[in-house]
Amino acid sequence: MKYSRIFFRSLCALAVAVSATACDDDDLIVGGADTNGYLTPDGNVIYITDAKGNREFTNTEFVGNGSVDLFANSSKPVSGCSVTFSVDPTVLAAYNEENATSYTQLPDASFSLGNNGQAAFTDGSLKSAPMTISLKGNTACSPDVTYAIPLRISVSNGQLSQTSIATRVVLVRDLTKRPGADKYVDGKPAMKTMAVIEVNDRNPLSVLGYTLENSGKQLFDIVVLFSANINYNAETGRIYVSRNENVQALLDQREKYIKPLQDKGIKVVLGILGNHDASGVSTLTPASSKAFAQEVKNVCDAYQLDGVFLDDEYTDYDAAALDKYQGIFQPYSQEAVNRMAYDIKKAQPDRLVIGYKYGEKFGNYLGGVTIDGTKPGEFWDYVCNNYWDTANPCDTFEGLRQDQAGTGSWNCSDWAGCMPAYQAWQDRFSLAGMRADGYGIMMIFNFYNDPGHWLTYYINDWLGATATNLYDERLVIADDVYKPKDW
Repeated sequence: MKYSRIFFRSLCALAVAVSATACDDDDLIVGGADTNGYLTPDGNVIYITDAKGNREFTNTEFVGNGSVDLFANSSKPVSGCSVTFSVDPTVLAAYNEENATSYTQLPDASFSLGNNGQAAFTDGSLKSAPMTISLKGNTACSPDVTYAIPLRISVSNGQLSQTSIATRVVLVRDLTKRPGADKYVDGKPAMKTMAVIEVNDRNPLSVLGYTLENSGKQLFDIVVLFSANINYNAETGRIYVSRNENVQALLDQREKYIKPLQDKGIKVVLGILGNHDASGVSTLTPASSKAFAQEVKNVCDAYQLDGVFLDDEYTDYDAAALDKYQGIFQPYSQEAVNRMAYDIKKAQPDRLVIGYKYGEKFGNYLGGVTIDGTKPGEFWDYVCNNYWDTANPCDTFEGLRQDQAGTGSWNCSDWAGCMPAYQAWQDRFSLAGMRADGYGIMMIFNFYNDPGHWLTYYINDWLGATATNLYDERLVIADDVYKPKDW
């Protein structure tokens, strides 16, 4: 089986001074660090994208075989131009030093560059032919390790003036040794089902008892440990990721509670929630946001997590606006929420950044904001609507694709808490309709399956409907599906 999911991290952008008609008659200039491309003397802009249109963040995960396509793009028609990608280990060394990372290069036997790394513009085109990186499964590669393909880019024909070298680092995870939870319907990636687990009294291992009859895939693709917090230490001036005793117990015992999920291909992400002080996902200044993103990375590194789920609640927004906190916090804003997502993605581009579009009171997730020239669709992997919210996140998050958007969220807390078994949910949403419209994720908040609770029957019943409507398969529920809290 072949599959891939893509996001991209660039070191530098490609800048080429190009004639609007031909490369052979004018100089081409490569270099620069602006991931949005360069405005050339004749008004042309040249930039690199992947197959999904991302200019900055790209990652590939694959089983068996996979591929990544990169393109050169021009704002004006060009002719006779081509660029060449070549592997250069010094690019990775510079990348690791700049970003405080420690990625190792993907073994040479695991990949190859198509057409000797060349990507050409046909006459009068705005986009080059793809340069395809072919990936081959290698049992020597660990599915828990993200590898890198470091690329150096040059112009391969015409007169050339190269002021600096453009480089790329593509991040790759080979899951050949792991079955994966990703599902396919009609030859295309299917919707993700995400369980948000209230870990103060729920065991995340309970999700493992739900599989699909024919494919054997796990029903759940993502599990959110809900929730760690964002807090401020006034004595040290540090904004940090705080964890109560239940969250910390799961992290400390990752071999028991986290790794079994990941071994089945389920992504395990950490919730980040405000906690009654001025720090929140929508109140940090740019400097504080960048520092906090490194804190998040440190936690994800330490416990080998797959990303974060950002939730803007329970912050003291009035305190954040006080003059005494100038330079540390700011009044809540959409810009601050999006900058935090961007900074976290920059710090750990191989991990998920998921936003919960909670907007009943403050509205901070009601829209995306372009950060440093990067559209929200590149640094948010998924944006999920709040309960009852039928708006399409793609309408307010520029660049967000439909398969990154979530609607029809459940709340398993009570009968009327936005569960599909409740008629009011069915009046607004349809499982088959979400699939037909191309939505990419559905959130199930406070998932549980305690046999002693009367709502469990209805939760399981609608999980069966989810399997049928989203994946065309029957749901199989294990006899020992329920796992009580045991820490």
